[in-house]
Amino acid sequence: MNLEHYNSYLEVDLGKIRRNVERIQRHIGPGRGMIPVVKGNAYGLGTVEVARLMHDMGMPLLANAHIAESIQIREAGIPVDLMILGALPPHAVPYAAQYGLQMTVFNKEGMDLFSRACRDAGHTGQVHIKIETGLGRIGVKPGADLERLLDHIAQVGNLEVVGVFTHYATAGERESQYAKEQFALFQKGLQQVQARGIQPQYIHTANTGAAIWFEESYCTHVRCGSLYLGYSNIQNHENPLGVEEPATWRAFITNIKDLEPGESVGYSRHFIADKKTTVATVDVGYSAGLNRNLAMTYGPVLVHGHRTRYLGVCMDQCFVDITGIPCRLYDEVTLLGWDEGELLSLFQLADHVEQNVHSLLASIDPNIVLRVYRR
Repeated sequence: MNLEHYNSYLEVDLGKIRRNVERIQRHIGPGRGMIPVVKGNAYGLGTVEVARLMHDMGMPLLANAHIAESIQIREAGIPVDLMILGALPPHAVPYAAQYGLQMTVFNKEGMDLFSRACRDAGHTGQVHIKIETGLGRIGVKPGADLERLLDHIAQVGNLEVVGVFTHYATAGERESQYAKEQFALFQKGLQQVQARGIQPQYIHTANTGAAIWFEESYCTHVRCGSLYLGYSNIQNHENPLGVEEPATWRAFITNIKDLEPGESVGYSRHFIADKKTTVATVDVGYSAGLNRNLAMTYGPVLVHGHRTRYLGVCMDQCFVDITGIPCRLYDEVTLLGWDEGELLSLFQLADHVEQNVHSLLASIDPNIVLRVYRR
């Protein structure tokens, strides 16, 4: 393995992602498609490589959040349609037209910006109407607001509605009544759209949580992010589809020292030994995406399959307790994933710091941490 000049690497098992997609496809059944979400650098796993795998598996449409992500996919020569899930500031909209992206629309102002940009680019734009049903982020409410939006789509004349969607606030809770109420409201909005003679190719409401339990909401497509990447976000970490975590993050021991009682490591003497303790300095810190709270509160880490703890963290280095663990200078330390048959799950790390798994994985900096892919 050529790690070039990098201090640490995130190994991504593409075979596990492929199997996860196949599990989802079997679960949702024939006649329904999947829109993989590759936003946030594919949740930290690498936009281009994950997008290429999705294309190889026959996915015609991918969804992301930033124009920059879409440009990476376009410049990599991956021939898929791309959808922007959120709203864009005015200066970014012309790039959506230039790169032939499908835009989310929910108000007149955003629609006008995209319509003008598509007219300047010389082609018809494709859009997905976002229905606001209760998340409260972006979207148009069914009823009069949606009628006015549909009127305006007809007036601008150069936008094709290829999709209608919404997003759930509580789909991670099985049988959520609120999610069911959101879907009922979405159906009202969809009926308004279809009453105008519009038959969207993509009708999608089911996110990762809903894709597991809310079959009625599958519509034409499910729209999954973390689920196909191995992280089911159903409460209590249920994993009924048996998806596999594909990521392992490893770094290296660069110093080993013994602390006597009363000696310390870290700024402000963060850890003070109360007994003889062997400490490894590891060559990664919070600037690479290691969660500072995790390391400062003695969160779990693996060394040669042994579960141990952090003793603190700096910007570019951290401290690990290796007392009683046989290891040597420059050995690997596993910050996430598998190590000699032992799994340090992302859910365990997230539980320790009371954050969601997405925030931990997406924070691993691709400029500092090398991505290595297993096929």
